[in-house]
Amino acid sequence: MNVGIYSNLYYPTRWVPLKRRGFGWQKCNSVYEKHNCVASCGIFGSKLEIVLDMKGCNMNCKYCWGWKMRYSDKSVRKTPEEVATDILCRIDQVHNDPFILKSKYRVGYIRITGNEPTLQWNHLKELIYILDSEEKLYEICDKLKIGSNTADVIMNSKIIIETNGTLFGMNKIDFDVLDRIENLKIDIDISFKGVNYDQFEWLSDMPREYFKYQMDGFVKLFDYVEDNSLEKIRINPVLGINHAPNYCVWKKGKKYIMDVEIIDKDGNKINFNDSSEEFEEKVLSRKKLRFDEAPFREYYGINKDRTRQVVAVVYKGKRYLHVLPSEIPDLVTERR
Repeated sequence: MNVGIYSNLYYPTRWVPLKRRGFGWQKCNSVYEKHNCVASCGIFGSKLEIVLDMKGCNMNCKYCWGWKMRYSDKSVRKTPEEVATDILCRIDQVHNDPFILKSKYRVGYIRITGNEPTLQWNHLKELIYILDSEEKLYEICDKLKIGSNTADVIMNSKIIIETNGTLFGMNKIDFDVLDRIENLKIDIDISFKGVNYDQFEWLSDMPREYFKYQMDGFVKLFDYVEDNSLEKIRINPVLGINHAPNYCVWKKGKKYIMDVEIIDKDGNKINFNDSSEEFEEKVLSRKKLRFDEAPFREYYGINKDRTRQVVAVVYKGKRYLHVLPSEIPDLVTERR
């Protein structure tokens, strides 16, 4: 089996939004390091999601929420069956948590993300085959001595794979796994770093031709799914970074509401509606770009120096260039 390289750096932080909702500190968050578990649990909309963070990337985005995970966190190596075991174990633990049992929340998504999952495509394919097989999932449930209904949760969940799509555009990845899906519903989200070559080059810090690979990767995937009538698979174009109006920062009991802008090299707010003709022809002609997926968030795993290059903050009518939201409270206090 192909061993996958993962990180569990964000394992406990994903539970924080649920803790704020009064769900307590789920016990897995205290023992995950002992077991090297890679299946963290968070919330997405009205459902819980199991999240896998895969390490390694072929791009160099200035704002990367997984920068620390990529460069400074330890690696966890697991086979596809071991990862599937982690997922099933976590679902079982979460769904039997007394706080969750009293709530409306249940697992509805399994998100495969991190840096760039497709760099480990052979491992990922084997994992998907396992998750798509009721027989294999039931076998793992038997080994774990948990109910087979845990496997049914996976069958009823949506699998989300987040990717920059470039390896698809470079013809370095085969699509045969998509033909073999029998049970799972899978969304493959292509995370675009801008909507034209200039935006892409600035935000991704990569050569301009990689934007073409992104577009071509989306086209090849989308057309393959459409041409082969793969009804359980959806290919979605997603804006991978976006402005964040009404961004909230709390410090010393005070709330600071501000607008976060994603800016170009001259400090101007980027217009994410300024699509190139090629982007309109290849991407927008096939499917509408999703804007709501990734507004700016100042995750603790970012590289702050690089992120400041692409961020401006507007607070009470004053614009602060190359400043992070968390820095605003001290700045406005100093200037009083």
